[in-house]
Amino acid sequence: MHLSFAHTSIIAALVASVVLVLQGGDRLFPLIAAVASGIEALMAFGLMNISTAKVGIHLVLPALLAGAAAVCWARSSTKTAITAAAVAALIGVMQLLEALAILH
Repeated sequence: MHLSFAHTSIIAALVASVVLVLQGGDRLFPLIAAVASGIEALMAFGLMNISTAKVGIHLVLPALLAGAAAVCWARSSTKTAITAAAVAALIGVMQLLEALAILH
């Protein structure tokens, strides 16, 4: 199996968001990040296909991931949670910039 950079970044975002969920405390934003990265992972590996007519799902999921992870990063106090939130937020921002055709 050959993994591209896109696949490895999606896996890293999923792992980071699961770490945020397992940290405890307020779980709304970590759950949003985990669901968004989980759906992205399922779509990337061809296990799920979601299409919407009005809003591009490839734009919405990275925006949810980046926003939720940024909120988690702002609220985190432990090194593990800060690192996991930073990883997920940066990957979400990279995916969002790629979806907007700013980053190729």
